[in-house]
Amino acid sequence: MGTVFLGTLRMLVRERSLFVWALAFPLILSTIFMFMFDKIDEGTVFEPVATAVVADEAWGESGFSAVVDQLSQPGGDKLLDIREFASGEAARAALESGEVAGVLRVDAEGRPEVEVAPAVSLEGVAGLGDVNRSILETVATAYLQNARLIADLAAQNPLVFADLSAVEAAFSEEGYTKEVSLTRSAPRETVRFYYALFGMAALFGAQIAMYAICQTQPNLSPVGARRALGGLSRGRTLLVTVAASWLVSFACLAVAFAYVRLVVGVDFGNRDGAALLGMAAAALMACSVGCALGALPKVDMGDKAGLLTGGTCLLSLFAGLYGQPCMQLADEVARNFPLLASLNPAKAICDMFYSLYYYDGLAVFGEKLALLAATTAVLFAVAMVFMRRQRYASI
Repeated sequence: MGTVFLGTLRMLVRERSLFVWALAFPLILSTIFMFMFDKIDEGTVFEPVATAVVADEAWGESGFSAVVDQLSQPGGDKLLDIREFASGEAARAALESGEVAGVLRVDAEGRPEVEVAPAVSLEGVAGLGDVNRSILETVATAYLQNARLIADLAAQNPLVFADLSAVEAAFSEEGYTKEVSLTRSAPRETVRFYYALFGMAALFGAQIAMYAICQTQPNLSPVGARRALGGLSRGRTLLVTVAASWLVSFACLAVAFAYVRLVVGVDFGNRDGAALLGMAAAALMACSVGCALGALPKVDMGDKAGLLTGGTCLLSLFAGLYGQPCMQLADEVARNFPLLASLNPAKAICDMFYSLYYYDGLAVFGEKLALLAATTAVLFAVAMVFMRRQRYASI
């Protein structure tokens, strides 16, 4: 068995055409995704608002300047990106050129003034400029409200300022709710397309097992004819062929995973070990698909490859690989026809990796692994039925 295993492994490695879809395709498509989704991911990250300030004498003496300085301190909660200008004309020129989102200044009495560009949006859809405009207006409005409240307190009860900690607590913006995350990682919609890509890549890897199985059939390959005359039983031949095919398929998926994880930077919820386990299960499931197709009687290799390619493209459609409309279609099918969606191995693989990224626990991941295992067992059983019923009048 060891000799047959090594011989099958060498045969698969030497057949370079198998690696076009099993290895090159996920690497190329993930690279395309990386450039396509780069701007989308950047758009979901908050950037400090570029703001011009008129740094004249009145600005330096106002309390509002201290508030703005605090909001522009480096850190994760930085709200404003301040750019100082000596005159209002220079600041307005920066606003008109689009360099800044707004201009902050104070009048002679120290009251803040905000100047922003006119709103430009599509049919009521708020754009980034609208958000930045709202932030600047909120900063100035909140300062005016707090300043008016302090003035009222000073007029009514000056002794309240004897306890500065109480005043600070009164003006703090600490709420009564605590922000928590219900998911393991911050949701990013683009990661689902990479997970769907692995579903497609795994199914394309079924070509490896299909080719290997066809090479064991005496009517399709001289190698199969020689093995049929050997002393190794058909069951053991199938076992070592599947083992060699799985090893090559898993190696291709592992290389693609390393590229997507380390180069593209796709997150798997910091569960790389579980992700590799999922890759191994996906590779084994793909081998079962290839075995079932490869064992089909009276169908030549070209027709089997066409069936696999067409089926893979169709199943990937319902895994959401081909864009946001397809992803919405896949979600709709999963909600309304969960049993039908569970029969789609590409969708199962996509959901398996998404569960690592999204959920805190591994229960859903285990369910998807069990689903892939059940699919694998059924397809291997089908392959065995086809293989055992094949008889040849002559070799």
